[in-house]
Amino acid sequence: MTWQQNIRASIDIKRWNKLESLLQKWIDDSIKTDELINNYYLPLYFYLFEQKKSSAQKTFVIGINAPQGSGKTTLTSHLVNMFEKEGVNAISLSIDDFYLARNDQIRLAESNLNVNVLHQRGYPGTHDIQLGEDILSTLKYPGNKTSIAIPRYDKSRHQGQGDRIEEHKWPNINLPVDVVLLEGWMLGFQAIKDLNYPQMKIVNSYLEEYKKWHQYLDCFLYIYPEDPEFVINWRCEAEDRMKAEGLPGMSDIEVKQYAEKFIPAYKLYGPELFRTPPIDEPCLKI
Repeated sequence: MTWQQNIRASIDIKRWNKLESLLQKWIDDSIKTDELINNYYLPLYFYLFEQKKSSAQKTFVIGINAPQGSGKTTLTSHLVNMFEKEGVNAISLSIDDFYLARNDQIRLAESNLNVNVLHQRGYPGTHDIQLGEDILSTLKYPGNKTSIAIPRYDKSRHQGQGDRIEEHKWPNINLPVDVVLLEGWMLGFQAIKDLNYPQMKIVNSYLEEYKKWHQYLDCFLYIYPEDPEFVINWRCEAEDRMKAEGLPGMSDIEVKQYAEKFIPAYKLYGPELFRTPPIDEPCLKI
């Protein structure tokens, strides 16, 4: 049996059917299929629900690594909705919301003129590690705090170059929460020793700092592409959807050039992540 079949066999059929009916209403008709719902969204949800149920952690933090343009935001949105329907207070975060503010990103680029992957948001080194750690720490161990403002990043600003939204506009989340879903294209990537790739050496060194985020993870999902080159088309489609909503974005050529810069990272760090996830268990690879 597949892991999906094992999960389905263990879940009450009425409970499964109830959430399946809700997903049929929630999912856009352009992508909705029985396979997507019954072999992906529902098994994943019930897997995560059981991991949370068996954990002693009051706030359970789930890390999700999935490629750019593969539907991470949509997936986490549906997972949050399903948790909420079953009485579990859940929120989703993206590591994108921890990107450096635009002025800091410009300074990073200017100080690394020969490292073109640091001239734009995305790669290790372009996130505010301390901001991310502060948010994750407060969510997992709120103490006496009753709310927290969650940072947000707007990729459409500066003609698609992006910038962090002003702090007074950040949404407030009531504390405590039961489940935190943290997603990112490079979440869990770890530095490679003795890396012989000049353009990536400084990026590789930045990855050490991201371990500060990994310490908060209680569960990890690695949703990997069969071929890293798929990411280029997925990222172009995601940009097209953003522009179709009336938001400014990069041109087709710009977004393709942007996406192509990430392929070396997928090829370098993807196999390492498969062999050595940031936590041992529970970990699911799809």
